[in-house]
Amino acid sequence: MSTPPLFTSIEDLILHRPPMLLLESVAEWNETGLSAVVNPAASHLFADPDGAIPAWVGIEYMAQAISAYSGIQAKLRSESISVGLLLGTRKYTAQVASFAPKQKLLVRVRELLRDETNLVLFACQIYTNETLLASAEIKAIEPDDVHAVVAEFKKTRESMEDLT
Repeated sequence: MSTPPLFTSIEDLILHRPPMLLLESVAEWNETGLSAVVNPAASHLFADPDGAIPAWVGIEYMAQAISAYSGIQAKLRSESISVGLLLGTRKYTAQVASFAPKQKLLVRVRELLRDETNLVLFACQIYTNETLLASAEIKAIEPDDVHAVVAEFKKTRESMEDLT
């Protein structure tokens, strides 16, 4: 008896939907990371008049690849996929000003560190063929109760506004 596949499409792994779903597929994954395929032409919301996608959109490609990795981990635990929050980006370096619309991209993410609150640090790279186009470290969190985190954020923001 065969087991069903863990997932059949990228939409099984992340909550994004077109036109904000920027990943095309998962190329490979393991216990510490994932490689995802991006078709920049699908990122048309961000395109300049020539169809090129600004390099800063690479941060969103990386964040969605992290989300896909998290989705796989949730499926392995027989849990539902959940919301994660991008907290920050360090050392984003792009070797190009933009991604060409016909260029296939491979986004690699690797978990470097995770703490007891599910605060996670990832090393991320974007390649075309074997050429490195961009890299960064991304911090994210997958809180147990996203509604509590949002409520705490609102409370803190209101307190800050009261001070001004």
